[in-house]
Amino acid sequence: MRYAVLSDVHGNCPALKKVLADADRRGIGNFIIAGDYALSGAWPDECIQVLLDLPDKLIIRGNEERYLEDLIGKDQSKWTDGQMQISYWCYRNIAPEHLSYVLGLPVTDQCGINGVKISMAHSSDAFIGEYEFGRFGPAILAERYNGSEVTKERLGSDIKEILDNDPLFAERVNDLEDGVYIFGHSHVQWSYKVNGRNIWLINPGSCGLPLDGIRDSIPYSVLTIASDGEISLEEVRIPFDKKAYAEELMKTMQYKEANVWSKVIIHELLTAREHLTFFLQFADRYADGIGDPVRPFTVNTWEAAYEAWESSLRELE
Repeated sequence: MRYAVLSDVHGNCPALKKVLADADRRGIGNFIIAGDYALSGAWPDECIQVLLDLPDKLIIRGNEERYLEDLIGKDQSKWTDGQMQISYWCYRNIAPEHLSYVLGLPVTDQCGINGVKISMAHSSDAFIGEYEFGRFGPAILAERYNGSEVTKERLGSDIKEILDNDPLFAERVNDLEDGVYIFGHSHVQWSYKVNGRNIWLINPGSCGLPLDGIRDSIPYSVLTIASDGEISLEEVRIPFDKKAYAEELMKTMQYKEANVWSKVIIHELLTAREHLTFFLQFADRYADGIGDPVRPFTVNTWEAAYEAWESSLRELE
């Protein structure tokens, strides 16, 4: 059995379709999908419909779905802040039946394939605790590589070196049962086979918004489980014209109605590195500096903080 493993679509329907087309070219019709289908790209409703139409899939919800769930039944006349406009826009532009579908997905799931136990969660926290983001999460990688060229081989080698030599990681995986553990959330593609154990950790990365420093491609993974239970994995990167995608995003109503968020996402998309964390930190300092304690940020503070942040980026170039 072969499975296309993907995660973190984030409203990027062109990227999702690219992944599905590549899987089809390889003759793969089974899918494992690890959450986060909206917030960031301007086509969340279309993404959910595409996923609904897949006949053979194991699929769970992610953490971004919570932001939409929290808006159910709320007074929309009070949705006037700047910071959360992307959530408001998505909520208004996802069909009710599609929203009901993604919110009804399980948070975790398990199954058996050819005698191999498969466990799914959106974040690796469910399996190895708060480890991944502190060692090679997207913000860590952005600072580590600092804009330098990153290849699939370099990223894989760097992560393997960390995991091979970290006693804390060895302690975390020691408590796991044999099997395959699939998750996403970090937007960093990586995998690891535990030495001496039949334990596989698999993060396919984000096909919709990769933040692992590898430009001009989008990731997913191909998991093969033979009839005798033997496991193999291929990490795939597909060429993707991110500049053309960004230009299309700039024509959408999301770009108009959630402008700051959309601009930050475009920065992330084109550089394949984390920006949102750093912008939110900057915005917090900016608001404190002007004496604005309101959170979520008001429209004026949110937009002014972005202008100041973007100006600071230009100065660093």
